[in-house]
Amino acid sequence: MEILIPFAKDKNGSLAFVDEVESGLECNCFCISCDMPLSAHKYKTNIRRDHFKHAPKVNSEDKPCEISYKRAIFWLCRNILATNSSIHLPRYVGFPNSDKSDEGVLLTEEKVYEYQSQITLNPAIESAQNEIAILHTNDFDITLVLTLESSSYQFSSTYNQKSAIVVVDVEDFRKYVEGKVNGYREQVESELLVKLSIKHWHYHPQQTQRFTEFYRSKNQRVQLAKKEQEQRKWEEQELLAEESEPLYDSVYGFQQNPRYKRKPTRAFRDIIDLNPAPKQYEKRWFRCGYCTNIWQRSSTDVPYSVDETPCPSCDHLIIIG
Repeated sequence: MEILIPFAKDKNGSLAFVDEVESGLECNCFCISCDMPLSAHKYKTNIRRDHFKHAPKVNSEDKPCEISYKRAIFWLCRNILATNSSIHLPRYVGFPNSDKSDEGVLLTEEKVYEYQSQITLNPAIESAQNEIAILHTNDFDITLVLTLESSSYQFSSTYNQKSAIVVVDVEDFRKYVEGKVNGYREQVESELLVKLSIKHWHYHPQQTQRFTEFYRSKNQRVQLAKKEQEQRKWEEQELLAEESEPLYDSVYGFQQNPRYKRKPTRAFRDIIDLNPAPKQYEKRWFRCGYCTNIWQRSSTDVPYSVDETPCPSCDHLIIIG
């Protein structure tokens, strides 16, 4: 069955739509898959869509053309990327854990990335459902994975870890390639370069560093919370100790925690003399400041009421403090 080719490439290799070229073989266009000459077919009604077909007798059953709507979509995206220099990418919030149990880490805001005109185009690495285009920016390379089945795409660790990976779902472009609408160059270009909903981040070059900083900051917050909790607990204990009455035990007396300095309570003041008199001993010791003589007397011989006493060695009067 002959495939209706939606677009072709002109003699310069640029993208060409049917409504942009002459009819028939005068279009001077070639197949994007087999590079064989094409003829342009235009219709005045919408019963059939305008399309390209292989020129008569340029293909044989031995060498059939492998053109398909999938390859047409990928080639269209390639051409658009190669003829532009900027692409709009969405905001990316990454999650350190695959189950998204931790809070998300903002890796990049919504941004327009400028890339060099010379891009790297690779054939599909994983399957016929994907196409790879590497954009070279001043910050880092961006690997665009053009896919027709974004839900089944799995991140591959074989990619360069210095390159960002963005998956672009181009399944909706099928409506342009297989539809009856002509002149959809601007619509496809706008969706591929500007539309954010079809683009999804899978990896960012600063992802590992940002996640490490996130965990370090999280641990610091946990430690700070523990210190604040311990401080509050200590303050509560201080307040409780100030408000509590000392407990009296018949054996050990008043039980007070020496850690806390508290004013004596009324019950404590009623039982204990807060200003006791100096203790008096039966024997008293004295020392002379003149001859350094030291001697002993009983409290009967030298009562506590006496302020002075003579030194038995040098007879100087010693003032008793």
